[in-house]
Amino acid sequence: MPTSATIPNIAPANSPLGDRRAADGPSPLRLGQVIEMATTGVWVVKRDGVLAAIGGRMCWPDRASLEQAAARAGIALSDIAVHTGAMSGGALRNGRP
Repeated sequence: MPTSATIPNIAPANSPLGDRRAADGPSPLRLGQVIEMATTGVWVVKRDGVLAAIGGRMCWPDRASLEQAAARAGIALSDIAVHTGAMSGGALRNGRP
């Protein structure tokens, strides 16, 4: 298994990240985190803790268009999406509708 010394953009677990990651740019080894901003109805991607621009865009109208843009840019995305916003009216509260 490679160590953090042999993989670029990965700081050792026992050292502070400092400015190394910011200076090197986003790590190609990290997945983009897909986020649905439910209140506004847009989809965004977060990489290395910050919102990422892909092809000059910061948000997409649906998940499919975000995935297509990421694929064109060579960015791997997590298959797990974070959904923000209020839960629907049928959401359970303390086990009851």
